[in-house]
Amino acid sequence: MIILHGEDANKSYARLAAITDDLKSKQVEVVTQDAAEIDITNLRQEIGSSGLFGSTKCFVIKNLLSGTKSKNKDKLIDVLNQDTSHEIILWENKGLGVTILKKFPKAKIESFSISPVIFKFLDSLRPNNSRNILLSWKKLVSENTEPEFVFAMIVRQIKLLSQAKSDPAFIKLAPYPARLIKVQSTYFTLDHLLDLYHRLYEIDLKIKTGSGGNTIDNLLVNFFQKI
Repeated sequence: MIILHGEDANKSYARLAAITDDLKSKQVEVVTQDAAEIDITNLRQEIGSSGLFGSTKCFVIKNLLSGTKSKNKDKLIDVLNQDTSHEIILWENKGLGVTILKKFPKAKIESFSISPVIFKFLDSLRPNNSRNILLSWKKLVSENTEPEFVFAMIVRQIKLLSQAKSDPAFIKLAPYPARLIKVQSTYFTLDHLLDLYHRLYEIDLKIKTGSGGNTIDNLLVNFFQKI
């Protein structure tokens, strides 16, 4: 069994894709299911059966362990812990605690945490700070951080800053990060933040439509210069 988890869901999902592609190249049948849609009886039968022409199967189950505690969840865990000749991969779109991971003593566990550089980068987003913004950006690029992930985090940050500027009550964060957002928002006017949010919308449109004749990297660098 393999458990893939961590806050960097992009990297963990890329790892999942690499593993399943390799298995498929070896003629392994890959069965992917979301935990919320699994029927325990069917899963037990499938795990106990062979694939087409006796081939091995790989069962990929998404977001089982990070879901809310329930009897159904506990039963699924019991089924998955049974000895089987098939490969089982559990993929979670967030990090898991030690307590839940202890339930799988034989599993190979791979964790994908978000680089602390991304948080330093997001904190650097403020007017008249282009040098530090670009330095943090280059560091992210050197770590092979996906530009799409950085873009998504920027959108989230600008949205949070806009909320802090217009009405801090809208912010749904723990006290410490909420306080950091409020402090960072003091560097901006609300009009400036709304303008940046609109520019991000335009970048998103260009990325999705392939218009503008520019890469996401160049679009982001141009955006940094407008902050």
